[in-house]
Amino acid sequence: MKIGRIGFYFFYLWMLVVLLPLSIHAELKGHVVYRHLYNYDELWITDIRDARNARLLFKHTNVISDLSVQKNSRYIAILSANENHHLKEDAYLIDTLRGEAILIQNKIEHGWHIDISPSGDVVLTGRPSSGDILKQGIYLIRRGEIGKQSPKIILLKEIDIVHNLDWAPNGKQIVHGSIKGVFILDVDTKNEIRISRRGKNAVFSPDGKKLAFSYSNNLTGIRQIDIISLDTLRPLRTIKDLLVHSSFSGLRWTPDGEYLIYTVFVIHLFEQPTPRLNIAIPVNGGPHERILETDARGVEMFDWINPAYPVEPVNHLTTLWGKIKQ
Repeated sequence: MKIGRIGFYFFYLWMLVVLLPLSIHAELKGHVVYRHLYNYDELWITDIRDARNARLLFKHTNVISDLSVQKNSRYIAILSANENHHLKEDAYLIDTLRGEAILIQNKIEHGWHIDISPSGDVVLTGRPSSGDILKQGIYLIRRGEIGKQSPKIILLKEIDIVHNLDWAPNGKQIVHGSIKGVFILDVDTKNEIRISRRGKNAVFSPDGKKLAFSYSNNLTGIRQIDIISLDTLRPLRTIKDLLVHSSFSGLRWTPDGEYLIYTVFVIHLFEQPTPRLNIAIPVNGGPHERILETDARGVEMFDWINPAYPVEPVNHLTTLWGKIKQ
């Protein structure tokens, strides 16, 4: 009797091993906002798995050079090429519900990156044309200053070249990559710590416990991605099997923290222009997947958005933050 019962348990366990997959990956899903492939003044929204259903969300007056969506909100921060000064950028906050663009800061020289925190504070890189400190670096504009005629802008760090910016989920720190490595900067104290002596495209995980960044291996010259614990600053995983590419231009987590998505130009000797691809990698291991493809090409810039907020686009215009709050 006992032998029969033990045999049944072994049979049951054997069936579990045979029938269940060795690894189970979370479903890759969600909605993103991206800059259109060809119309650089347009933002579109789509399901991450099916770009055939993409629709226009907002049409701006000028070329959009960077974008960042406020988490669980309807606002998008963008940098836009200034039509009268081609070497300068303007920063806007787009209200996707009203279809309006609020001017945050204009005529930013060498503006490359912008990011908005969960609470609505904005950091950007460049040299602003207004304010008391006109230096190249990382600047902070608090939410309460957005839309003012002369917003207070705070220099967090003087630096010439910044590879990327990303807010921590707690809204108190930002991470940035530069030629000197990866740094986490406290926006209140301006104190910073160096996480790595090399790397760019550094991004916080959604829970704020991990950090991912890319870099070129010193021995092979091939780009790879490190995921580290922010508690111990020790590596949790290194991803080496990236798609062969000529340019690596972005890295993002999915909102559930189960995937990393990177963007590359792939190497095709006889195809011009070289196609851009967006590749999703399961953080815990598994096959890579091409996503966000329109016309067999990926998008250059995107961010996650809650589809409950945006509505059908209306005519674009620029307004003041005070008018929107009325």
